[in-house]
Amino acid sequence: MDNKAEYDTQAVDYDESRFNDPLGRHLDYMHKKILTQFIDPSTKLLLETGVGTGRFATWLAKKGFEVVGIDLSKEMLKKSKAKKALLNVDVALVMADVHHLPFKQGMFDACICINVMDHFPDVTGFLRQVNYVINQDGYFVFNFSNVYSPYLPVALAINSNKQAMFRGGKIQSHWFTLREVDDMLAKSGFVITKVKGCFIASPVPWGNILVKLIQAMNFSAEDSRLKFFSASPFIKAKTRASITCSP
Repeated sequence: MDNKAEYDTQAVDYDESRFNDPLGRHLDYMHKKILTQFIDPSTKLLLETGVGTGRFATWLAKKGFEVVGIDLSKEMLKKSKAKKALLNVDVALVMADVHHLPFKQGMFDACICINVMDHFPDVTGFLRQVNYVINQDGYFVFNFSNVYSPYLPVALAINSNKQAMFRGGKIQSHWFTLREVDDMLAKSGFVITKVKGCFIASPVPWGNILVKLIQAMNFSAEDSRLKFFSASPFIKAKTRASITCSP
């Protein structure tokens, strides 16, 4: 499996195929709503791993954050470059593997990783890299695809085949339980501080017809106990050092 080649192919219509219809626009709204609550306004330098087409990086730069985006896909980075030019924002873009982050220790105040961590070959190794490049008071925000959600049959099929089910299933993929995620974070020096729920992980059949119902379910799942059974929980984690040093 070659994730890089598949993402290069998907870059052509990535945003258009996912976020231009009513359900896609709602997902984009939910993602940014949650990020707005998780990203500290005092954050100065922020890293986005798996920046893709720059959907979040350019939006955050527009809000005044200094953003560095990293991606393995040359074509995705081209899309990011075009988007930042269109929006007239400054985002530093770097082509590199997230498992080998080319940055100094403690360089960033925060890191985000949205809609992509499920596809990393070595998630624990990636998390250790993130811990290395954010500073002692830094934090990490990400989402993951949740096994224990309404997508359970899909999750089991994906984990059995080790491949995503979209675009011909060519991208390596794995869904997690919250316990697995918590364990990987602990091994990498992180502690979960906040969890919010996003009820659906991706476009679903008849999603545009049912978008109002899905919106209501999303708003209900965001902060209730349903968040633990949502398809795409968002996690905010801080380094163990920052928790230990807090007054």
